[in-house]
Amino acid sequence: MSDKKYITFNDFSGRAILGGVVNETDSTVKVSNPVMITVQQQQNGQMAVQLFPLFFQEFVVPGKDEKRDNFYVYAKNNIALGEDFEVEPRIIEQYERIINPTLVDNNKVQGKAEEDPEVIKLFDE
Repeated sequence: MSDKKYITFNDFSGRAILGGVVNETDSTVKVSNPVMITVQQQQNGQMAVQLFPLFFQEFVVPGKDEKRDNFYVYAKNNIALGEDFEVEPRIIEQYERIINPTLVDNNKVQGKAEEDPEVIKLFDE
């Protein structure tokens, strides 16, 4: 795991939030790329953990460094901060895969011949 500092808290809506700490004061915390943590019971009785971005990076105009980070500033008097525990490293790894996705050529993975990739439009033109 990197030296990056992560934070967990419950926001004013009761959502469990995980994100990277950008900076922190006595009254606020600035969080990069926050995700909501949900836990759902599956049909086999096991629990599944899912992370959902609060705002999808695909909707952010890239900055000068081509990153699409999004930031939120939370007032500490409006959230319940997690204390005295560490988040399971597998959850952090899942978070990092969400905010830093690795694109893989589907044709190469499935052994298909080279062909033009399908273009998916997010917005109507």
